[in-house]
Amino acid sequence: MESFLKELARKVFAEPQLEQLTFVFPNRRASLYFRKHLAEVIAKPVFTPTLITIEDFIASFSTHKIPDKLELIHRLYQVHKVETDFTSESFDQFYFYGDMLLRDFNEIDKYLVNAEHLFRDLRNQKELDISFDYLTDEQKKFLLDFWKDFDQDISGNKQKFLEVWSQLFHLYSTYRQQLLQDGLSYEGMVHRHVAENITTLVPAQYNPTQLRFVGFNALTKAEEKILSHFVERGAQMIWDGDEYYVNNNAQEAGEFFREYQRHSIFKQTFTDTFPSNFRKPKSLKVFGAAQPIGQAKLMGQILQEELDKGLVPEDTLIVLPDEKLLMPVLYGLPKKVEKLNVTMGYSLGNTSFFNLMELLVELQISKRKEYFNHRQVLPLLAHPYVIAADPVLANNRRREIQKNNWVKIPQSYLADTLPLYQLIFGDITEGLLVYLQGVLKEIGALESILDLDREFAFQFIKLLNRVQDIVGLEIADVADRKEFVKSLKSFLRLLRQLARAEKIPFSGEPLRGLQIMGALETRNLDYKNVFVLSLNEGAFPSFGGKGSYIPFNIRKAYTLPTVEHQDAMYAYLFYRMLQRAENVFLFYNTETDQLGQ
Repeated sequence: MESFLKELARKVFAEPQLEQLTFVFPNRRASLYFRKHLAEVIAKPVFTPTLITIEDFIASFSTHKIPDKLELIHRLYQVHKVETDFTSESFDQFYFYGDMLLRDFNEIDKYLVNAEHLFRDLRNQKELDISFDYLTDEQKKFLLDFWKDFDQDISGNKQKFLEVWSQLFHLYSTYRQQLLQDGLSYEGMVHRHVAENITTLVPAQYNPTQLRFVGFNALTKAEEKILSHFVERGAQMIWDGDEYYVNNNAQEAGEFFREYQRHSIFKQTFTDTFPSNFRKPKSLKVFGAAQPIGQAKLMGQILQEELDKGLVPEDTLIVLPDEKLLMPVLYGLPKKVEKLNVTMGYSLGNTSFFNLMELLVELQISKRKEYFNHRQVLPLLAHPYVIAADPVLANNRRREIQKNNWVKIPQSYLADTLPLYQLIFGDITEGLLVYLQGVLKEIGALESILDLDREFAFQFIKLLNRVQDIVGLEIADVADRKEFVKSLKSFLRLLRQLARAEKIPFSGEPLRGLQIMGALETRNLDYKNVFVLSLNEGAFPSFGGKGSYIPFNIRKAYTLPTVEHQDAMYAYLFYRMLQRAENVFLFYNTETDQLGQ
């Protein structure tokens, strides 16, 4: 079965002046595969067309820099301290809420919502009728249902909500102004600015008639407005769907396509019929296994059997909705798989180094004078990276401590041998970050650890450097022990949040070998053999959404993304990865949850 991108390459090759066209894709991986397929159909040397992602396309209209999330949240924290009544929070306490706020601000701008109206206290329902005439009756009803509850009884929680809610628009406005003064923006700001000024911002290099928007499904309002501008002037939309879910109103996977078929501008870009790939024969097998690790092991066994039957790794995709399964899957792959490519983020919080960092900070928190507590010492001596330095020494020390029932272990006993032990159990007079980085560098230099472990160590060092650069945080051992421990605990809270949010970017050869991807990375890509793990309720897609300051009813009123939006998007991703596949292997966890489901 021909893939979507190969089919597209074959069609566009016949277009005159191919080199002048610009193709805009949802992600970079799709553009790489399209380039590969285009090279396969071209028989003579030609200039390739411009291939670009939607993010790079929109960013090309703006001169503003988008900092990383840590800097954006820290800047939001500085504004929050000055401009609101909630000034006593430390950065580690604010980070979780700052992350939610930044996500909300991003969505407000990407969906072109009037923030002043959204953050208004609408207990006065007459104001709703006068100022919000642009909302439909259904949208007004969502707002009324939410706010009328406040008239009946304002409890403590409701009062706190009103106090926070009343300050959010001022915080949103001031934060945006300060970013603009420094030539910075978050992603949503750039999208909103481009969408609202698209008629005056169009760069000369984009001729609308030479633009091709490929494989889009769920667009934000800003993206919709930008793409509509170009389509109205001659750009083409190339949709990637199947009649199985597009023409069936009961299938949520086709919800966005049906919406765009009614769109005043996009409707002209649809052909009369969608492909019917689901009508073609497929082999579909479903396997159950206990626990995620069981799925990974079973998948490895099935993959081995299929390889023995002649399965080609380059035609094979493994989809991991749960990123925690990446390591078990990698270790469980058959030896026949010599080349593979990982295209998904992997949280630093899932690595063994994260556990090591936690233990190191907790070791210093529990230290009393020249003694360490056994609760941290024993797990450290049993940690695989510490064992890798000298297994015999680590085991001997652990046995001796347990044999003698030592509760407090002298620092001199632990820090007098290997350089790694001297670093771990030494003093941190130069500062906590220097201490942690020293341990990471020493472990990274060990010959007995894997290259992947070195990459994890490098990513943690980068994270600590970034914390130092942005937050300006350094904790040195001071005379005031209580203040020192307080600072360590504060840092540990921040480290846990940062490590879980930080993704490790794997790099490899995307066009060769077995492919391992997250669900979002599969857009526009087709493989003959598809393995999908974690097909359980709450795993694909994950339960609910991320936290938000904006309640559900207000989200519905302003058409911001909700759980229903996420379900429709992931339903499309699921059917999309299967529609052109020939052999499908689905895995799920047979263990019941707390509710017996």
